[in-house]
Amino acid sequence: MATKRDYYEILGISKQATQDEVKRSFRRLAMQYHPDRNKAPDAEQKFKEINEAYEVLSDTKRRQTYDQFGHEGLNQQGWTGGSNPFDIFNDMFGGSGGVKFSFGGNGGGFEDIFGQMFGGGRRRSSNRRQNQQIYDLDIDANLTISFLESILGVQRKVKINVKRQCPHCNGTGAETPNDIKTCPKCRGTGVITTRQRTILGIMESQEYCPDCRGTGKIITKVCSQCNGRKYIEKEETIDLDIKSGVVNGSILQYSQKGNSWNGTIGNLNLNIYVQPSKIFQRKDKTIYANVLVDPVDAITGARIKIPTPYGIKEIDMKPNTANNEEINVSGYGIKNIKHKMFGGNANGDLIVTIVYARPKKYSKLEIEKMKSINNNKNPDVEEFERIVSKELN
Repeated sequence: MATKRDYYEILGISKQATQDEVKRSFRRLAMQYHPDRNKAPDAEQKFKEINEAYEVLSDTKRRQTYDQFGHEGLNQQGWTGGSNPFDIFNDMFGGSGGVKFSFGGNGGGFEDIFGQMFGGGRRRSSNRRQNQQIYDLDIDANLTISFLESILGVQRKVKINVKRQCPHCNGTGAETPNDIKTCPKCRGTGVITTRQRTILGIMESQEYCPDCRGTGKIITKVCSQCNGRKYIEKEETIDLDIKSGVVNGSILQYSQKGNSWNGTIGNLNLNIYVQPSKIFQRKDKTIYANVLVDPVDAITGARIKIPTPYGIKEIDMKPNTANNEEINVSGYGIKNIKHKMFGGNANGDLIVTIVYARPKKYSKLEIEKMKSINNNKNPDVEEFERIVSKELN
C-alpha cells in the first residue's frame, strides 16, 4: 500500500498556517490541477490529493487529530477521505446543479466562475477582474544559520525578491487608461456563451473569452515600466530577528514582509536550516558534547574546561571518573523555550560525556611512580582474565 503524502506538503503550507492560508492555497492548487484545465496525466490524481488535504486541514477537529496522530489517527476515527473532490471544488467555487464548467482559451482564475450556467444566471462584472491580484502575496525563502546561532538567536539581513504592483500603470498593464479598450469579441462581458439543444432543452455554457482572457478589456499599448506584466520585481534587504532555540526545519513567519497588491502585503515564510556542529548535538532542549580528558586526570580528579554554547566553563571532575561517564551541567542547554512539548520555558541541561584521550608519552620516572601506586590488580581485569582462562583451558 502506497504511503500517503503529508497534507501540509501537498498544499505547500506550514503547520502553523491559518485557515485563510489553507483556503488560499487550496484555491490556487485546485485551479492549477483541475482535470478540465490541466491535461497532464497525473493532474486528476493531484487534484484528488489536494481536495483530500483540504478536507482535513480545513476542519478544526480533523486537523488537530492529524497534527497529533497523523494519517493513522484519522483512520482510527473512521475517516477515509471519501468525499467527491469535484463536489468540494463546486462548493468552493460556486458550481451548482451538476453542471460541468468549461474553461476555454487561456481562461482566467476559477474564482470568477459564474454561479449559474443556464440562462439568466448572474454574472460577475468583468471589470472586477481587470485589476485583480495575479500572484501570491506570501513568499517562501530559505536561510541557513550555524548551530550556535540557532541556540543563541541571531539578527540577519536577508535579501529577497519581492513583487510590487506596478506604480506606473497601477496594475492594469496599460501605458495610460486610454489604452484600455472594450474587447470586441465578447463585447466587454469577458465570456463567450454557447447554446446547445439537448433532449432536456437548450443548455447554455460559458467560457472565458480567449482574446481578453476574461477581463472584458483589450490593452492597445502596454505599460512601459512593467511591459504589461502589471507588476515589477525587485530585490529588497530586510532585517530579521531569529529567536533563540529555533530547530532545523522550522518555518518562521514574518508578517508584511512578502509581496504586495492594492495595499495588502503578504507574509515571508522563512525555512530555517541549521548547520550541524562539530562539538554539540541537540535533542529537544538538551545539548550533548564529548570532552576529551587525560585518563590520569579522570582517575585522580581534576578541574577541567568544557565547551558550552555560552562559552568555556570550568567544572570539577571527581576522582575515578570512568571513560564514557556523563556529567550533567544544569541550565546550560536550550534556554527559555516556549513550546508545549518541552513543558513550559524551563532551561535545558548540557550533558558532557567524558572520553579518555590517548595518554601522553610519560617519562620513565613517571611510569615508575605509577607502577608503585598500582600494586593491586584492577578487579575488572582480573574478572576478564578469569573468563579467558575458563574458555581457553
